[in-house]
Amino acid sequence: MNKKLFLFLAILCQLLFSAKNKTTESIYIDSSVSGLTIPTQNANQQFYQLFSHGRSGELFIENHWMNVNEIAERFKNELKNKKELYIYGCNFGGGKKGRAAIKYLEDYLNIQVNASTNITGESGDWKLEIGKGKNGLKLPNFKGNLQLDKTHYLNPLLAGSYNNTTSIQEEFIYLSTPSATNITVQMNYASGTGSPRISIYDLTAGTTTYTSTGVITLKNANPVRLQFVGAAPTNTIITPGTTPTTVPTNTGGTIISGNSTGLKFTSSDNFYVNYRARSTAQAGSMLAKGLGALGTEFRWGGSPNVAATTIADIGNMLSVMATEDNTKIVIDNIKTGTKFIDGLGGITLTGPTINKTLQKGDSFILYAPVTVGSLTIQDTGWLGAKIISDKNIAVAVGGLMQQGISGTNRDIGFDQLVPVNRLGLEYIVMQGNGNTAAPENIIIVSTVDNTKIYLKNGFPTVYATLVNAGDYVVIPANTTPFDDKRNMFVRVSRPAYVFHKIYGKDQGNTNSLMFIPPLSCFGEKVVDLIPASRDIGSTTYTDTEISVLAATAAGAPTVTENGTALSAYTINGGGNVLGNVNWTSYRYKLTLPNSKVKVSSTGTVQAELFGASGDAGFGGYFSGFGDTPSYLLTIASPYGYLCPDTGVISVAAGLGTYQWFRNDVPISGATTNTYTLNGVGDSVIATYYVTVKFPGGCSINSNEVTSDECPCTKAGSTLAPTSFTKMGISIRDKRSTANWPKDIPNGFIAMEANNKGFVITRIASPETAISNPILGMLVYDTTKDCLKLYNGTSWNCIKPTCN
Repeated sequence: MNKKLFLFLAILCQLLFSAKNKTTESIYIDSSVSGLTIPTQNANQQFYQLFSHGRSGELFIENHWMNVNEIAERFKNELKNKKELYIYGCNFGGGKKGRAAIKYLEDYLNIQVNASTNITGESGDWKLEIGKGKNGLKLPNFKGNLQLDKTHYLNPLLAGSYNNTTSIQEEFIYLSTPSATNITVQMNYASGTGSPRISIYDLTAGTTTYTSTGVITLKNANPVRLQFVGAAPTNTIITPGTTPTTVPTNTGGTIISGNSTGLKFTSSDNFYVNYRARSTAQAGSMLAKGLGALGTEFRWGGSPNVAATTIADIGNMLSVMATEDNTKIVIDNIKTGTKFIDGLGGITLTGPTINKTLQKGDSFILYAPVTVGSLTIQDTGWLGAKIISDKNIAVAVGGLMQQGISGTNRDIGFDQLVPVNRLGLEYIVMQGNGNTAAPENIIIVSTVDNTKIYLKNGFPTVYATLVNAGDYVVIPANTTPFDDKRNMFVRVSRPAYVFHKIYGKDQGNTNSLMFIPPLSCFGEKVVDLIPASRDIGSTTYTDTEISVLAATAAGAPTVTENGTALSAYTINGGGNVLGNVNWTSYRYKLTLPNSKVKVSSTGTVQAELFGASGDAGFGGYFSGFGDTPSYLLTIASPYGYLCPDTGVISVAAGLGTYQWFRNDVPISGATTNTYTLNGVGDSVIATYYVTVKFPGGCSINSNEVTSDECPCTKAGSTLAPTSFTKMGISIRDKRSTANWPKDIPNGFIAMEANNKGFVITRIASPETAISNPILGMLVYDTTKDCLKLYNGTSWNCIKPTCN
């Protein structure tokens, strides 16, 4: 027998026999839940018990946070024929998002769901507050809570040069918390081991302590400011460029160890991490976005250079940091000719695709310096590049030196991103202080082909169409101004990244960069608090303001500075948003020393801080990236998928108002939670999705489903077979027939079992999950629910057709 065929048959046999020995499970315990044991007598085949760390509407499963769509897909096979699902995970059923998640699971999986709305475990209870099930478990032997610490990551940043007067002179990390009592934050290098030596300055008491353990104590009344320092007793401040958050220029294009760079912060309570940097003429601010920053697909966004410059240290940066060992990253869609620092003193690293493998905490930074004296591909070739990984990563973009309004202007501008799956369809950009001398820009980067953009009240008039994923458009305020209340409503047909080039004053060298969060009815209602809001270190930025976007129905938010309520100013200082009356903006001037700002409302708020002093300006968002539920379409069809004129698609009822789309065009009259394909407009293959508009004005798109050719049948051949099967694999006790498999006509290999089948690799979206596919590779795509074959160029579902 041929050796390759023998190996193939051996693998098949092993798969079949392994399947035979696997029993049906009724209990799932995630690997992150250590020390939990379940007596075997607790297992009941009619009920499913799921144990994991949780938060509102999400569970930590297999090393990453899963939303309700992912949970449903991950467990739908295990939950077949089950009557009840018990979810033991802190606060999974809590809040509007948690209730929506439970309803979705019940509708999609046809199962009764029981879940907790508070802490589950030793510090709380084992009672599941939602659901009527009586078959839950009690686990007195478990000594932990099903709740993860609050976690933030800070990527290392890189500058084209480190010059005290023109780049970055000082850097600080500000920590604050809503907690009225002391909390402990643990700060480590990104790898999770070891900590840099730091000074801890109490912003209220005015006292300084030092530590090398990474243990930091703070509370709401006592936020702290951190700096990196050398050894005792001198505790000399370490200059930027050799710290965990700013790395040498020549490390660009190399793998940077997480044992000495990048930072990870953890605590059992909520807290904010705000990085700020400055020099005499530059300033910048970036807020870490917690676990919401982690994901596996991003787009490189930022502000392209608009004028030739003589300043060599202007450039654009991408910083990618791994959170697990053996993380494979692919940076793709880089424009031909774009060059990056290669780590050897040259600028020779190029795309269009760059592949790297990182260990936990490691970072990889691409830095594209400008070409002095002319506009080239260096100014835009990086914009829209795609970043994918097989494990969670954190991504930051921008630069410690970004171009302002002209070739002689510059300032600091950077931000941390969230992954593609956390983007939205509607955004409101609140203007800073840039005006005629420094008109601000909005930059939109698409993540899906044929993304349409609408501005202000212009819908359905299209401002621009981004034909390909990764395309971008710059919206200049000097030709497309903000509305008279200093707002710009942006609507996109597909999720996209929106960036704001903002100015701290109407001066061309006070620019900064902000990544704008999508509108969300499920976001934060409180920002508590922004410490030393007018300061970076000991430098005060006198022209500092805060803009707050609030749900109109909730009324004006309460904004306090050092405990005193502020009044919004109204002369071009905010108001109802043109094109979206569900939201109103408010602006407040900040004037007090050691300014501590708190924002609160009965509805969702977004807070934007910006300011300037002299030639330096800064800006940053302090809220807005709340958890938004997602919704998966249910398909009813005799074929298991949609085909022209056949099938019903639906989403959960009672969410809000609905509008169905076919090939991105609204379907007239299709405004319920269900749509039935018909002969009027559905006679050809098309792509469908529904937009749900929630009370409060937020819109969310469902996933997309595409119809396919209807299956057809042909009568079987009545002619005599040309051959018979000569080889078979069976795990039955005896053959089906005395001559099996030689009595099966026209076969090559026959396999048989009483109740088992052959299962190939199951994977979600092989296009992004498999970085180096091989011609002929075959997998089952759990996202599209089909067998996919790689033809050497693209992945395609195998379709049933007549031949």
